[in-house]
Amino acid sequence: MKITREMVRGTAMGIRAIDNVIRYAENDALIATASAQKEALVRFHDEAAGELPEKQATEAEGSKLAKAMVKASSAFSAMVNSDASHLARMLIEGYEMGIVSLQKCVNELENKSKEVPAKAKELIKFYDKSIKELRAYL
Repeated sequence: MKITREMVRGTAMGIRAIDNVIRYAENDALIATASAQKEALVRFHDEAAGELPEKQATEAEGSKLAKAMVKASSAFSAMVNSDASHLARMLIEGYEMGIVSLQKCVNELENKSKEVPAKAKELIKFYDKSIKELRAYL
């Protein structure tokens, strides 16, 4: 199902982004917040990936080139400016991208009068909650 693949893609990207960015953080509270968010993303990811055949789950996570490009750009940006505000903004922007892509899938299903998985709605709520938590660091 497209929405499940999108959940796998988005959560995998979020997990990698946190890993790539947080190692440059010096603010202990931001590190704790991002680490807790990563744990939740891992749970969402594993649950969604478990609903797909292994090959589809792996493909949904993205190509090696895409992963390398995201890693390089996020690491470079975090290296250049490791201020808590900048790192929080990077994570917020990632969550916003996740909301947009997942909401598109939700809207497609609703427009076709199909049921939206409860986990997709939960993930969108999690993204919103995470953004609110990160605003404290801006």
